[in-house]
Amino acid sequence: MKSVKGVLGAALLTIMLVVVVGLGVVSGGVGAVDASTGLLSGSVCATSGPLAGLPRAAAENARIIVATASSRGGDRAALVALMTGLAESNLLVLSNPHDPSGNKFLSQGVGYDHDSLGIFQQRPSWGSAAQRMDPVASTNLLLDRLLALPDWQSMPPWVSAQRVQVSASSDGSVYRAQLDRAHALLTRIQADAAVKDCAGSRLGQAPAGPIGAHGLPARYKVPAGTSLRARAAITFALAQLGKPYVWAATGPDSYDCSGLTQRAWSAGGVAISRTTLTQRRDGSPTTASALAPGDLILTPGSDGTLAAPGHVGMYLGDGLVVEAPHPGDSVKVVTYESFAAGGVSDLRHIA
Repeated sequence: MKSVKGVLGAALLTIMLVVVVGLGVVSGGVGAVDASTGLLSGSVCATSGPLAGLPRAAAENARIIVATASSRGGDRAALVALMTGLAESNLLVLSNPHDPSGNKFLSQGVGYDHDSLGIFQQRPSWGSAAQRMDPVASTNLLLDRLLALPDWQSMPPWVSAQRVQVSASSDGSVYRAQLDRAHALLTRIQADAAVKDCAGSRLGQAPAGPIGAHGLPARYKVPAGTSLRARAAITFALAQLGKPYVWAATGPDSYDCSGLTQRAWSAGGVAISRTTLTQRRDGSPTTASALAPGDLILTPGSDGTLAAPGHVGMYLGDGLVVEAPHPGDSVKVVTYESFAAGGVSDLRHIA
């Protein structure tokens, strides 16, 4: 793969992120593509903020890459990933007119190299368009191949990058040219990570007044006038209270956030999609003032943005939301106010 220049689209909102990888540590929230490779989620703590010499969207991607790669392969893996992303796309998520499957996903520019997509300009043999266009998933796809290389840690990092990417630059010089820049970025991001408090992530607050197990108010009843399908979805979701959050789980013993909402609506006789990135298109748009029981509330969560939500919950009525929050927690009920405190990406009426 050769370097491709991207044309920057709208800059993504920079926020505190908790990024997903194969090993869950702090929190997560998007549905997974696969349980072991090319994950869309899992969790490690990532930093936020601008980085000198990079557009804001590229800076956010750089921080995601470092958090994801460091968790799986340490600093050297992060360096290789940064070098590769800089060389291939200047760390921008690129669509490509030669592979229209990428057009349905958010992009930050356009590339034209064969049918390559994303930050690392990965071709269809690497994974789905959803994986290649997602900063976390595409980093994990790269790491899958990097970590499978014998003795990759003893190779010069540009040689490792070349072995993974198999670019036209057979000596890896296109990646070596980015070594100093990648090292400077890694040093800055590591310095920011050293002072970040991941435990300060925003969590949902329990409702006021007498509550039963897992945050559900003792006197809660599904509001009158709720559709039969939404009532069935809510009843199912509440029956899962206390079950643990497990990344990529869709029941019956554990759930992630979008797995819970998908299975709940399946119980209501309505098929919706699997991930937060696709559930934001399910049903029809609604507003906060018109929220009905069963509606989906999509938020940045700890691993997304307003433009690309990382978390979803189901509205119960009475200012309450049921959610599968993050690793180490379980399905519970929180207030809508606290659930939406970090901003709302989408509100979707299902049925």
